[in-house]
Amino acid sequence: MTPPSDDGGVLIAPDPIECAAAARANHQALHDSKIPVWNSTLGEYRRAVRLAVAGADDRFVIVTGHQPGFMHAGVWAKHVVTTRLAVALDGLSINLIVDSDAAQQTTLVIPAVQEDDVALRRIPFADVPTDHAYEQIQAANAAQAGGFAAAVREAMGSRCDSSLMPTFLGALFATTFRTDDWVDQIVEARSAIEATFAMRMANVRVSRVWWAPLFADMLAHAERFVSSYNRALAWYRRTYRVRGVGRPLPDLIRRGNALELPVWAYRAGEPRRRVFASEMGDSWSLWADDVEVGVASRAHLTAWVARSTGGFEWEGWRLRPRVLALTLWARLLLADMFVHGIGGAQYDRITDAIIQDYYGCPPPRMACVSATLLMDLPRTETTPEKVRRLRYRLRDLEWNPQRHSAIADEAGALIDRRRLAVGRAVSLREREPGHRLARRRLFDEIRAINAELLAAFPFARDGLQAELAVAVEDLARDRLTSGREYFFGLHSRAALQRLLDALPAVSAFRV
Repeated sequence: MTPPSDDGGVLIAPDPIECAAAARANHQALHDSKIPVWNSTLGEYRRAVRLAVAGADDRFVIVTGHQPGFMHAGVWAKHVVTTRLAVALDGLSINLIVDSDAAQQTTLVIPAVQEDDVALRRIPFADVPTDHAYEQIQAANAAQAGGFAAAVREAMGSRCDSSLMPTFLGALFATTFRTDDWVDQIVEARSAIEATFAMRMANVRVSRVWWAPLFADMLAHAERFVSSYNRALAWYRRTYRVRGVGRPLPDLIRRGNALELPVWAYRAGEPRRRVFASEMGDSWSLWADDVEVGVASRAHLTAWVARSTGGFEWEGWRLRPRVLALTLWARLLLADMFVHGIGGAQYDRITDAIIQDYYGCPPPRMACVSATLLMDLPRTETTPEKVRRLRYRLRDLEWNPQRHSAIADEAGALIDRRRLAVGRAVSLREREPGHRLARRRLFDEIRAINAELLAAFPFARDGLQAELAVAVEDLARDRLTSGREYFFGLHSRAALQRLLDALPAVSAFRV
């Protein structure tokens, strides 16, 4: 699947009615599952997780997720569908804030318009060291939030007031007086935009969810889990012809007697590290790469699982699920339907294979949602095909100037000379193909005549080169103005409403 190419285009798979039916089927299949997990069953832990995270187990729970950065409208479309499906089922909608991911979306990219030109302005909202998680970012104070807002307004100019950025920036500034957490700040500001469309969903941070049953079970059956994980990756690479052992994700490895698990570990001010575990009777030694984390006993893990809420903080270390472990947990223990974007739906085929192999059950169905919403920016509608045609015409002019009317109508003598030289070259190739020196001389003669023709009529090439230069410049500018990944708050209210109207209404999910 690919994102819709047209402005305002949407994609939802399966169709709305089938999404609702799949959510009901997932709920039925998983609710009372007897599949063993840690020291209980998947069904028992599922009920406990849903009570701890969603606050209810007797309602449908529709889940999506993304990093807490500046998401584009195609990602926001997942929020809309998740919310509407939950309303249709009289359920709950949850957005998992993946604050354990490496922070990469902390700079707001704005296409700034100056007369007919467009240039990208990049306005950072956080200074993040390499491979540090979102949850490690220092909160912005009022002065920083005010400076960010001023830079945004200056870059957008008059377009700012017609966008949703005043709502976002106002809410962002207000958060600096009541929270000291960067992720909470940006999520609350983004939610202020959603509230203007009467959209409300629970924002649940990955760092604060209870995923202990899954992690404990991974430790208890590390050999089998790692084998299933790596088999799933191998299947995915074969099926989708993916080259490279590290794509789309690297295999879990063995280091001595320790196995890598799909878990991150990090401490305050330090980058994320991979987690390795080795079994020691009724305990497991845990390492963050080559740094010892500690020893977790079965009793320790049982007590942690029984706690039924919160993330895992241990001796200053934060343990967080990596991408496949997170979606595995969300789909098995929390959601009745998980709503992915295109990329997530593709890689989560790996999770399907892990569920089938490790747990021995059919994977719960998921949904895929995407959309394209373009900014209201000046465009020339220049296409790559136009640039290709101009480049071909320029090349053809240099090699076959006699074909072009501006030259052919005025250069009869030179063209006659060229025609005779070409005829001799063809005849020589047919009669004496091995006479390379003579053929080379004729080739050089033809090129010299071409050069004379172009020198005699320079305007032919100059005009085409100028036309090509303009087309290349226009295409580059159109790629900026036609980008689909700008923050959804940069759009006008009318544009976002147009996207809302294009997505399935609540009634579309009801039989």
